[in-house]
Amino acid sequence: MSINSCFSQIIGFSRREDACVTDAWIDDYAISESGLYIDELPGMPQRFVASLGGNYDIWEKMENAMENAINAFKIDALQEILKLYEPSRDEFRGDIGYRTFTGSLTSSTYHGLRMYSDIIGGSFVLRGVYLLLNVSEWVTLNIYDEYDLLYSVNVQSIAGKPKYTAITPITLPLGGNYYFLYSTTGIPYNNHLTCNCGSYKWCFNPSRSSLCMKTSRDRWTQWGMVAGVKGDDLNIRDDWGTGRDAQGLVLHGDFMCDVMGVFCDDDHSNWSSNRLDFAVANAIWYKTGEFLATYVMDSEEVSRRTLLGVEQWNANRAMYNEKYVQMINFIAQNFDENRNECLKCRSAFGYNLNHQYL
Repeated sequence: MSINSCFSQIIGFSRREDACVTDAWIDDYAISESGLYIDELPGMPQRFVASLGGNYDIWEKMENAMENAINAFKIDALQEILKLYEPSRDEFRGDIGYRTFTGSLTSSTYHGLRMYSDIIGGSFVLRGVYLLLNVSEWVTLNIYDEYDLLYSVNVQSIAGKPKYTAITPITLPLGGNYYFLYSTTGIPYNNHLTCNCGSYKWCFNPSRSSLCMKTSRDRWTQWGMVAGVKGDDLNIRDDWGTGRDAQGLVLHGDFMCDVMGVFCDDDHSNWSSNRLDFAVANAIWYKTGEFLATYVMDSEEVSRRTLLGVEQWNANRAMYNEKYVQMINFIAQNFDENRNECLKCRSAFGYNLNHQYL
């Protein structure tokens, strides 16, 4: 399957190959983590779908229908969930760190930032980087989690002033430490991470995150803690000292709530036995049937009257949609708050419609 989604294997196409269907069979079509199969939808027999002809074979029709169903589910489920829940934090898009400085720092092999957040359901999307160095050069910014190197991107500096480099966005689910580290032939400037103004003072304490992750003028502090770090041995980077100086680095990006991540979590999702997850699988299953039924109705390669007739296909499509709506409503009403810490029960006074979601 080419479906680019973590939902791609919760529904299978068919339990087994049918010798009467000539379109090429792949064993992956029989994978179904929920036990649901498209050709077992009421009124959707495999041989019939294969007989429709057109520009796509039976498996491409099923794949396209499921892709469309997944996309529709994401929109419809989010819409219903947000009738009952609202964001618990303001969405943030902007810079982590300031572009002003007063002097330079001491040199080390590695400089950069350490980010920590334990918000379940949150994500940080890195969109670009400012470098503030005393030399003009290209450096490699390496992004690590607590164990591995995840990404490497090339970013540019211009001596004596901030230089922005846009990158292909990188999405980092929150739930631990990330390190954004680089090496330079020069020396970074001492730009700060926070203004340290009002009642908020910069801090970094993963064992007591509630002390540091709260509202401030910089706004990103609701989502995580960020500290400047430097050192010589990557293997002990978690032991490096932390400080308010951002080590010549500014991260530009978004903190946001990934609501759909609740329904595609390798650590929690159980498509066959958890009632909420199974409802998600059923919703996508029925919506896939609705898209396939629409394809049948619109097909020019078959005679509708020689198949099940217009009235029957309209009835099938209506039935799929009715079941789909039932599943969407069930999911919204039984949403598990423990899987997502950036949503809360909706206030009686409404919620901010300007929030955006992945």
